[in-house]
Amino acid sequence: MIYTIEKANLLSKQLRRFTDGYAYMVAGQFANIDFWIEETINVLKALDEHKSRFEKMREAQDNWIEEKNVLIPNFCPICNGFCELEVHKYKKPDLPKETAEKKKKESRKELVDATYFFLIRCYKTELLSKVELENYCKRIGTSVDPYDLK
Repeated sequence: MIYTIEKANLLSKQLRRFTDGYAYMVAGQFANIDFWIEETINVLKALDEHKSRFEKMREAQDNWIEEKNVLIPNFCPICNGFCELEVHKYKKPDLPKETAEKKKKESRKELVDATYFFLIRCYKTELLSKVELENYCKRIGTSVDPYDLK
């Protein structure tokens, strides 16, 4: 699993705990609301910038392989080792492939939702005013659903 997705999922899980915890627990976590909002913003930024970091990593690996003429043994799926039957016993390593776009989007949505519902819980527990709620929501890139305020 990709580090950035794991971090987003871990933060989402933590924030969801606050959403349905006892009010005194929510009040305790609210004391650190700026920390939790900054964590959310940093993880969202990391998710959004993952593709460019991945491309830099892939390019650096490709350059290294080319410059150093790196070759690795051809892997045999039958014996799970060095393949003696292959004509070309060595090959260039395969470069990593970007495959997690859907998971990044899902993790991003889950994180925004988890943070949003923590903020709603803080609002309903009267720890946040409506204006403060709207400001925090704006910072994490979402708006307030009026139905959640009832």
